[in-house]
Amino acid sequence: MTATAAPSPAPSVLAALHQSLVAHAPFSGMREEDVEAIARACTVRYFAAGETIAPASTQPPQEAFFIRQGNVRGEQQEPAHPHGAPAMLSWDGTTGEMFPLGELVAKRGTTHAYGALRDTFVLAFPATLFDAMLERSPVFADFCTRSLGHLLALARAAMQAEYAAAVTDRHGSATALASLLRQPAFTVRPDTATGEALQIMELQRIGTLPIVDEAHRPLGIFTRRDVVGRIVLPQLALATPIAHVMSAPVVTLPGTATAGDAAVEMASRGIRHVVVIDDTGAVTGVVSERDLFSLQRLSLRDIASDIRRAPDLGVLGQSSADIRALAYALVAQGVASGPLTRMISSLNDQLLRRVLHLVSNEHAVGDIRFCWIGMGSEGRSEQTIATDQDNGLVFVSPDAHADATRDRLLPFARDVNHALDALGYPLCRGGIMAMNPKWCASLQAWQRSFQRWIELGDPQSLLASSIFFDFRPLWGDPALAHELRNDVASRARANPRFLKQMADNALRSRPALSWFGELQGDGPDDAIDIKLRGTSLIVDGARIFALASGVTTTNTVDRLVAAGPSCGIPAAEVRAWSDAFEYMQLIRLRTQHRKGAGKLPQSDNPNRASLRDLSDLDRRMLKESLRQVRALQRRLQLDYPG
Repeated sequence: MTATAAPSPAPSVLAALHQSLVAHAPFSGMREEDVEAIARACTVRYFAAGETIAPASTQPPQEAFFIRQGNVRGEQQEPAHPHGAPAMLSWDGTTGEMFPLGELVAKRGTTHAYGALRDTFVLAFPATLFDAMLERSPVFADFCTRSLGHLLALARAAMQAEYAAAVTDRHGSATALASLLRQPAFTVRPDTATGEALQIMELQRIGTLPIVDEAHRPLGIFTRRDVVGRIVLPQLALATPIAHVMSAPVVTLPGTATAGDAAVEMASRGIRHVVVIDDTGAVTGVVSERDLFSLQRLSLRDIASDIRRAPDLGVLGQSSADIRALAYALVAQGVASGPLTRMISSLNDQLLRRVLHLVSNEHAVGDIRFCWIGMGSEGRSEQTIATDQDNGLVFVSPDAHADATRDRLLPFARDVNHALDALGYPLCRGGIMAMNPKWCASLQAWQRSFQRWIELGDPQSLLASSIFFDFRPLWGDPALAHELRNDVASRARANPRFLKQMADNALRSRPALSWFGELQGDGPDDAIDIKLRGTSLIVDGARIFALASGVTTTNTVDRLVAAGPSCGIPAAEVRAWSDAFEYMQLIRLRTQHRKGAGKLPQSDNPNRASLRDLSDLDRRMLKESLRQVRALQRRLQLDYPG
């Protein structure tokens, strides 16, 4: 090991040290004079691979270290675990990170021995200066006392700034009318019978119908508001040509005109619709007053109200689009991913319940006691923008009559699943839906399935546990789901072998980190599946902790908070895991938005984020989040040793 002291560094050296520091948090947010004070006090040190940087000691550390280049590992030999298995706990650090933060803040001995994994340069400065910075720099103190939470706040602020600009542009009066058209225009010729025109409007679930000539140029317009005054009250024959009841002339604007232009036309002429035309004068669509209103005001209450009042499935299509638009706006407002995914799930729940209500009117199932349950991310209230269906039906029926009851419910379930698919919630590729006879079952059959999965613990059962164990009631009789939940919780808690098998299965997947603790992408786009190699690993751990402690809630963060004390998990660990989960959910939401908006290439997997598209802060935060995933998995290893 060689060391070079620089008590009075030359201006060029000082500038280089200063640049190394300000490229990373917390120094990037500190006052200039504070960063310079640290740079002046720094000693530059080089360590070859395998050399010790700082040994474990019973005394508080005398220096703080900043990794300027390379990789550092801190290893701690834990005493015997209650289960009898010692554990080697490790910390991995890379460029831009400080250590040993916890010991420096608490002024206690270091239980980790820190060494270089490869050629490494560190900056060392006195612990006395570290203490002084805790006192005089709020940014430094905040970072050192809650590093992950600080990074999460920085990452959310950066994401908010990016989305705020996008939402302002997307929802402003300068929006081009062409971008507001949600579907191709449906039109008719002037000699079309009024009855036929009404059938088209009903079949296509539209409220406005332009009437066009042979060149598709607009001649007039007919709306639902015209039906009563022009057809019903005059008792007009439905064979009458639509030209006799249309409004003319038509107010038109080109697709390049703005939402502001349309608003002016509507206000000045007292109309509710503007027909959009292309360069040839042909109709391309219709923009309504509602479309312009939704640009300026889109709230959870408005969407929920529209869902409750929706008379048919066609109208719910607009609500489904509004849910996605609201999610985009909430990201821009800096809403954390936990509340955001709960809001998305809440609106999706309301939309689902309206679908179930509308479809149930077409099926004679009112005399059957049943409950529609959501599973997977829907069951955990953690739905993102790109979400498919995971659902099932639990009903009450004696075994002798279960098949007959199922046969009555399946057509209803099939219509609901396909209606949701049409509204933008794709069918589950694995067939985990209520229209699948396997998952439309009696309460007793569901109980037997869970009992079999818990007792067997084979790969198929463990796969089922990652989906089915997260169910919650969404419509119907919730008592059925609660009874099933309590039965599952008691059986799982009483079977430590099954919990051990679940833990072993959860540990087969590892976070996207290399042996050196660096982010590890794959494929030509150098991307990470944030769900597969990030959030799902925390979801798996939280599920196991919840089942082990008898916690019946399904939300991941709620599970961690509720199960933490009984599982002996320190509150600081629970908080760090929750912060990591929130950040990775934010990355998933942003990636899905970017792909949906065409800012990133579309792919079959909406959860793959290319490392090249992440900022330095994002990469730092993602790496820290994945290290928390690794820490959670180490906890599982301690609780369920091999």
